[in-house]
Amino acid sequence: MSGRLDAIRAVVFSGYGTVFDSIGAVLRAEDALGDTAGPLARLWQAKRFEYAWLSAITGRRIDLWEVTGEALDHALAVLGLGRNALLRARLMQGQLQAPPFPDIRPVLEALKRTRGRQVGLLSNASVTMLTAAVKAGELYPLFDALISAEPTGLFKPAPEVYALAPARFGVAPGEIAYVSAHPWDVAGATASGLAAIWLNRDGARGEFAWAPPAETIAAPEGLPALLAGAAAAA
Repeated sequence: MSGRLDAIRAVVFSGYGTVFDSIGAVLRAEDALGDTAGPLARLWQAKRFEYAWLSAITGRRIDLWEVTGEALDHALAVLGLGRNALLRARLMQGQLQAPPFPDIRPVLEALKRTRGRQVGLLSNASVTMLTAAVKAGELYPLFDALISAEPTGLFKPAPEVYALAPARFGVAPGEIAYVSAHPWDVAGATASGLAAIWLNRDGARGEFAWAPPAETIAAPEGLPALLAGAAAAA
């Protein structure tokens, strides 16, 4: 389906789970969490998505940093760790310093060298949260734009959030290649007219056949060649 990628003028990545390893950030605190590190990371991430979506649907104005804290409070309580204020602070700070996945930097550097194609980051994270993570991961020079959902008062997969990317770069939605590791995010981007690319690192089964990705890749390293091949075939 790479024909949908033959007119790409900007490449936009999702943030946490795609560029930044939010679960890995929790595992850094394994010395304090022990065997609960993995379960906490997974429950926290799931509840963060759930709370963000519920807030958007019900019209509750809240940024992702607050949502992240609420989701963490729930996860800590479920695992019997709810009264540990120092641990909570450490875990929250860890999300501001979530490590980039090791496979991301080489791809960003390769894309940055491609003339005429800008690179951005579109995230549900607040501006403060997003900027902190990008700078902590030393990725700041590799992005032309950091785009937060915060001004919309909504979260992905709301169409208003995806619309921020083409507006920022001054291109049509179909001229944006949007890369995400989350199937729901890919579906939202596709439904909003972006050329979505599913980064399927884990070989998961596809979902949302009504809004399929333009392409699926197993690792980010395949992205530059995919885009170059689509352009050459146009």
